[in-house]
Amino acid sequence: MGLLGCSVAGADAPEWVKELTVGTAGAHRYVPTCRLVFDVGWSKVMTAGKATLTVREAGDFLRADASASSTGLARSLWKYDCDMTSIMHRKDLRAHFLQHRETDSEETCKYRVAFQRQQVITETEVQPVKGGKTTSTAMCDYGPMDDILSVILYLRSQDLTNGKKYTRVVQPWDTPYLTTFEVQGRESLTYAGEKRPCIKLSLKIRKIDRTTLGLSAYKKMKTATIWVSDDELRLPIEMHANVFVGYMFARLTGFQLLDGKDAKGALPTSMVVKPPAKP
Repeated sequence: MGLLGCSVAGADAPEWVKELTVGTAGAHRYVPTCRLVFDVGWSKVMTAGKATLTVREAGDFLRADASASSTGLARSLWKYDCDMTSIMHRKDLRAHFLQHRETDSEETCKYRVAFQRQQVITETEVQPVKGGKTTSTAMCDYGPMDDILSVILYLRSQDLTNGKKYTRVVQPWDTPYLTTFEVQGRESLTYAGEKRPCIKLSLKIRKIDRTTLGLSAYKKMKTATIWVSDDELRLPIEMHANVFVGYMFARLTGFQLLDGKDAKGALPTSMVVKPPAKP
């Protein structure tokens, strides 16, 4: 069935299913164990935060850990911290499990997501600074989906020829989205003091209602552009986005290959997310 779960197959499938790029990883599926560091900027001139991404092997899986925090003046305006762990199948880069926590000045949100072939189960916990904690579980009868890190590795594995489009269903945290990446061409960007040939991609995002599978506009991000190095590593060099708070960018400032013990990671103690109780 490719990307279609049985619950949305045939006449019941939404119209956008016809846009999907089916299949899993392409020919460039080898992922080196590594650590990447990014500067995050706001309004084109202000450094607003730091982010790191570490990819390690965990048996038959890849474990990718990401963290980000606002810093400096930006932190005085918007205090934000998050960390995320994505577990993916090494063979085909398919998403398996995601856990994510983010904290701002108002609340802490935690998500645990189980990616199954025909459905996705999401457990959400919200702890406001003032007030009691709430927990909920939701299920989307559609699958498989990518998470935010597995879709990056999926794209990296493709041929990325100019003009090619890739449309995938992605659930970054607790909501699924229809994402379309288009290869805009080749450009050169500066990284580590040297001009580096890059592949330029645009990104379009539409929100999916997990119950009806209907589409709606994603108002928090208007447009986004991503540059990845046009070489064997295919590193994410830079990203620009017009979001609801203005213009933001992320720029690669450090890259390190990992080996030995540093290249090995452990799986989370539990990757089970129980479906919501039937009414």
